[in-house]
Amino acid sequence: MNLQGDFEGLTLASILQLLCNDQKTGVLTVTCDDDQSRVFFEQGTIVYASASLKEARLGYLMRADGVISVQQLQKCLTAAKAEKMHLGKILVDKGYISLDTLKKYNTKQVEAILYNLLFWKKGRFEYKDAKLNLKGMIVTQLNPMKLILEASRRIDELSVLKEFIPTDKLVFRMSGKVQSKEEIKLNANEWRILSLIDGTRTVRQIIVESGYDEFAVYKIFFSVISSGLIEQKEEISLEENTVDKDNYSSILTVFHDILSTVKKNISDELGDRSYSLFEEIKLQLSIEYRVVFKEFHPDNHRNSNLKAITEGLSRIQVVNNSREFLISGFVEYCSLLLKKVGEILGAQPLVRILEDIEKVLGYVKKYQAGSPEKSKIVNDMKTVLVQITTDFKIDKKNQPKRGIFSLFS
Repeated sequence: MNLQGDFEGLTLASILQLLCNDQKTGVLTVTCDDDQSRVFFEQGTIVYASASLKEARLGYLMRADGVISVQQLQKCLTAAKAEKMHLGKILVDKGYISLDTLKKYNTKQVEAILYNLLFWKKGRFEYKDAKLNLKGMIVTQLNPMKLILEASRRIDELSVLKEFIPTDKLVFRMSGKVQSKEEIKLNANEWRILSLIDGTRTVRQIIVESGYDEFAVYKIFFSVISSGLIEQKEEISLEENTVDKDNYSSILTVFHDILSTVKKNISDELGDRSYSLFEEIKLQLSIEYRVVFKEFHPDNHRNSNLKAITEGLSRIQVVNNSREFLISGFVEYCSLLLKKVGEILGAQPLVRILEDIEKVLGYVKKYQAGSPEKSKIVNDMKTVLVQITTDFKIDKKNQPKRGIFSLFS
């Protein structure tokens, strides 16, 4: 039997189930970009798997768990290459691990490969019937259906975790809320991840350096975030040469602060209406912006908003620059919101709101390196503030020369 083609979503799980039900003996090869994995079947049971990913390698898993040292691993890798022997056998022969430990980590490696495969959203597969030569190999006995069910559970749980950490490009740092290590009760894996969180590494870099799989790292991140041990590093980077065109967190941070300022100022006056007001404004936006801002609200967690904005942008056809498009959308949103607030509350409350917005823009202008995006945000929002001041006949001459009115001098 020769089976091949492209897969997407849960199709790969169906292929594993088919090979299991038909009690196939052979090799399934799966590729996604530069990554390749091979799964070996013996009468419908998974007996072995190999992968190009470093995280799935036997020695790497043992080193990450502290079973062997870096020096022991390097020594055995050199010996295995020179003698053309399996790394596991070298580790056992040298007395670094027991045979039971080898079997345990061999199974763990195969499971890691398969869970990783089932997280792949698309790729190419090829299955061929073949007689397997398992001599000298540590063979596992894994039921594909059990693995598929566990992988499905992890996928569902990971989708919830990614509400809090929507992109692996985020950087976290210690919050400073815990005074000493004696106050922290963590297991060894959590301490390992915590030791890598230094305010410079991204989530993806920590996944790679830790040697743990993505699911395990996201769970640990969620745990230490919930306990207040770490916090997202809130650095606005609008510098032209450093921004990622597909990462909108820097833009979101500025406008989240602006909209939160509005919310703070109107909450006492409008009560529950303040929440629905932000939803009402969306209906007045241009149709493309309505799609982008459909799930956005300043009361939502910033990471949830980032995910919502990113997904919204992916659903529309942006002709030129998606980042400039997003800035223009936020500016339109802010303009409509401020006009509505003025209509409801009058001119005087607007003065405080405009002054607070000017403080946010002042921070961006003062502390961020020059870039077209920074200039666009500051200049476009300055235009909005001038227009609001004119529309509501706010008398600048009778106001103190500070805050928002410093923009007009």
